[in-house]
Order: sequence, then C-alpha cells, then structure tokens
Amino acid sequence: MNSSPRRVVILALAVSLFASSCATDDAGPDGSGNGGAGSESSAGQQRSSAEEDAQAEHDAAVDEARQAREAALAGPGEEHYEQAAGIVAEMSLQQQAGQVLIGEYQGNDVESAAAQIQQLHLGGVILMGHNIPGGTSSVDTEALTGQLQVLAAADPQREVPPILSVDQEGGLVTRVGAPVTEWPTPMAYGAAYAADPERGLRLTRAGHQHMGRDLLDLGFTVSFAPNADVTIGAADPTIGSRSLGGDPEAVGNLAVAGIRGLAEGGLAGSVKHFPGHGSVTDDSHYTLPVQQADLEQLRSRDWVPFAQAVEAGVPMVMMGHIEVPALDPGVPSSLSAAAYEEIRSMGHEGVIVTDAMNMAATYGGGDQAAVSALAAGADLLLMPTSVPGAHAALVEAVESGELPAERLSEAAERVIALVLWQQDLAAGELAAGPDVPMPDILHEEDRGNDDGAADLEALRSSEAADVLLGEAVTVVEGQCEAPLVTDSIQIYGGTEQDRARLAAAAERAGISTGAGPVVTLLGGMTPGTGDVVVALDRPEGLASSTAGTKIALYGRTPESFDALLRVLTGEAAPGGLPVSVGEYGQGHSGC
Repeated sequence: MNSSPRRVVILALAVSLFASSCATDDAGPDGSGNGGAGSESSAGQQRSSAEEDAQAEHDAAVDEARQAREAALAGPGEEHYEQAAGIVAEMSLQQQAGQVLIGEYQGNDVESAAAQIQQLHLGGVILMGHNIPGGTSSVDTEALTGQLQVLAAADPQREVPPILSVDQEGGLVTRVGAPVTEWPTPMAYGAAYAADPERGLRLTRAGHQHMGRDLLDLGFTVSFAPNADVTIGAADPTIGSRSLGGDPEAVGNLAVAGIRGLAEGGLAGSVKHFPGHGSVTDDSHYTLPVQQADLEQLRSRDWVPFAQAVEAGVPMVMMGHIEVPALDPGVPSSLSAAAYEEIRSMGHEGVIVTDAMNMAATYGGGDQAAVSALAAGADLLLMPTSVPGAHAALVEAVESGELPAERLSEAAERVIALVLWQQDLAAGELAAGPDVPMPDILHEEDRGNDDGAADLEALRSSEAADVLLGEAVTVVEGQCEAPLVTDSIQIYGGTEQDRARLAAAAERAGISTGAGPVVTLLGGMTPGTGDVVVALDRPEGLASSTAGTKIALYGRTPESFDALLRVLTGEAAPGGLPVSVGEYGQGHSGC
C-alpha cells in the first residue's frame, strides 16, 4: 500500500504526541518520567514470573501424576516383593516347585485341572483354544466364566490364587472370540502408527485396555501379549501379522503402549519372544530356529523393542526357543543362561517366563528341560510336556544340589509378586487400573489432544475396534477416496467365514453380491488377481498380486470388513504400511 507524505507526517506527529503524553503521565516526583513506566514494567515482569511459576508448578504436578500411574502399571512394587518373600519363606520345597509351573489341561476337564493345581501347588494354568467352551469363535462366556471360577478356587488354603492365563494377541492368535470382541492383527496398530505415531500409540493403548478389561471380566488374570518381535517381512514364516511392524523403534513404542493398556484393563501382560522371533526363517513350534545375526546386529534391531520395554518397566518378558550362536552355540535361548543375562542386563527385575516347553525347539520339553530352564534363569515354566514330571524333576534337582534352592525361591518370589500386583491392580488398590479414575489433572491434559483417541476407553470394545480398523486400513495401490464399487461386488478367495463376513458387511453398506467388480481376499502371502485384492492378515502377498487396487486390511473381523466397505465406497484409508511390501517401504500409503 502506498502512503502520501502528508499521511506519514500526521502519523509521525501522532506517535510523537502519544509518547510525550505517556512521558508526562508517568513522570515520577523528580520529573524524570521513570516512576510510572518502571512500576508498569515491574508489574508486568511480576505477572510474567508468576505465570511461569504457575505453569512450572502445573507441569510438575502433571509429571508426578503421570509417573505415579506409569509406575503402578509397570509391574510389582517393593511392597509386593517384600510380601512375596514372606510367603515363599513359609512354603515347602514342593510348594515352591509348583509355584513356578503353568500347566494345561484337555478340553473342558476343568475339575482335573483344579485337582492338579491343588495337588502340585501349581502357579497356574493356561487356556488354549480347545479349552474354550463353545469354540474360539462362538464362545459360551457363561460356561467359560464358571470354569475360570472353579480354577481360581482350586486351592482355598493358598495365600495367592493361581494365574489364569491365555494367549490373546488379536488376529491369528485369538483364543477367546465372539461374542467377546475380536481384535484385528497386531500389525493394524503398526499401520495406524505409520500414519500418525502419536495417535497410533493412543489407539494401541486403548485397544489393549479394552481387550484386557474383557478378559478380566471373564476371569483371566494374565495374557501373554504383546509381541515385541520385529518382523523381516515375507521371509518371516511364523510371526508375520502378529508383529507390530518392521521398524524396531516403532515396535518398541507400540509394545510398551500395548502392555500398559492391558494393565489399565487389569491384566498382567508379557512382551515376547526374546531374543526375537521375527527375523528367523524357521518356526520354533516344529524345529529350533537359528539366529545367525551377530550381537551388534541384534542389539540394533531385534533387541531394541525389548530394551525399550524394560526401560519403561514391564511385569514380564517371555523367552523364546531360538538358538543364538553369538550368545550360546547349540543351546535354545530358553535354556541359555547367556540369553537370560541379556534381559537382566537391560534392567528387567520381574518375571521371565518361557515360551511353551512342549514345543519341538526345546527338544521335546522333557522333565530335565524344566530344571535346565530354571537353572539358566527362567522364573515361570509354561506348559511342560508333563507337569507332574517337571514338578518331580525340580524337587529332585534341589534335593540333590543340582539346582540351588535359592534359585527356586527367587523364581517363586517373582511369580508371587506378579500375582499380588495383578490382584491389587484389578482391585483398584494402586494409582491406576480398570476402576481407578484418571486424576483430573491428567484427564484435562489428555482432553487437550484433539485426536479423539482419549475417548476410546469410553466406547464399547467393538466400537473401539471399529475405530482402530478405520485408522489402519491402507491403500497400497489404487485410487483414494473414490468409489471403487457401486451396486454389487463379486467375492473370491479367503475362507468361507471371510466371504460370509464380507457379504454381510456389503449388505450393511447397501451393496449386493454376485455381480460387479471382483474383490479377492488373501488369507496369506499367496498373490491373487481381481479388480480389488485385499490382504486380510499380513500384506506381503499384495506385492505380486495383479489388481487395479490393492488394500491391506490387517484383520478379518466383522469390523475389518465394515472398514473395507467404507473404503470401497469412497471413504479415506489413512493407514500406512508397517512392513515393506515389494517395492513399497515401511510407512508407504497410496493415498
């Protein structure tokens, strides 16, 4: 804008008169003009200083409240360990030997399982798919709750109840399904994180909180989740979509969020499977995988998430069955003192639980394997091939001096401290937990985040799962926010249940089936063809698929297919790839 000389003069004069007026009005007794101006400046400085002090005091209060919550959720406190030490000191050798064992049972024979808990003083049991009344996808929740109540009351004389555990990760590893909310694969969290790390973490924590609450309501106390395995993608035959992703730091952040969420739901979780199952090319269920990476490579990749989790504080770490020649040639990590020492050197003081001892990688998990694992540093032995045999072997090993009595007592103390902590957490006795309201100062702080994730805990579990899927679904190739289907679709691939669920979702969206664009569902890494190819679990199969549109869904739940239909009819697909898919790297989105 141009200014005339006259306007400039007037402006200058006005400024001069204003300055003169201020000088006259603010003059002190000596006419210097410093009295009023100095007072106003001083008052302003005082107000600024008071505001800074108030903000600093507020920030300190927020930090203190957050640290108290995180400490409560991180695992047993000193009081739990002290109480556990007193309980173990009064235990017999037979009781201590039982306390470090997690058994299993066949079908719904809960009475025999309860009898074994009482007779062998077992630390607890794990329920697998065949133990779930009604089946994993049509659960009789009333019967399941009744069975867990029988197990919990198996030995009323003991000071701490047995652990009632389950593998509940979401996706492929879902032991308790509908009508309990089914969650997508853990990789879905990684996809949400790839698009928006902060929101991805909040979604991960909220999702696991809902999962934990649902399991707690049924009667479970422990879920062996989340995975901290960093997947290498298509060459990883075992973990795949069970992994949170292929970036070590992202996996670590997400694993901590997941285990915190489980604790907020009232459950003890366990990061798994150290030393990392996502970068070996064999399956430890069937053979002993060999990790050929050197220690420098492992510490910069596979072990990063475990180190992050331990630094944050977690109640439990699971030891896998993997040979690491750089640590202990020829020995499964679950039987290797060097592997346990790695976890301890990170700073973990809580429970280290073995993966299932009946897997082939432990050479059949015989009775002696239980002694070897405990001697190496394990605290809790999961699913020995013979629970009575493992119990007898532990007792005999202590009596003969093969296994130091102090090692058994130490393990039993850690397990009991874990149980005591979980009880207090579930009962609302700590600074956080399922029935402990968030302090107002933190609630206000979180409300300041406008991403809406803080409100997820107020939703029903199924609604929260729907939100997560909407954030995770990823268009790898193709048009974004454009209708890909109109009136009807043809459905191919997947399982019968997958096709039925997609058809039901299409009907809910007003889309018929039997004609129109071909939507092909991939249940694994085998590529497919069609107008739209959708990877349901892991996305690597999309790399060699032929289609105009390729979508990674990360799940096959009803909510997954609803999310897919929203994208097919033109809504956004905000997720990013949590793992490389062909030429597309981590974080890629076609949108």
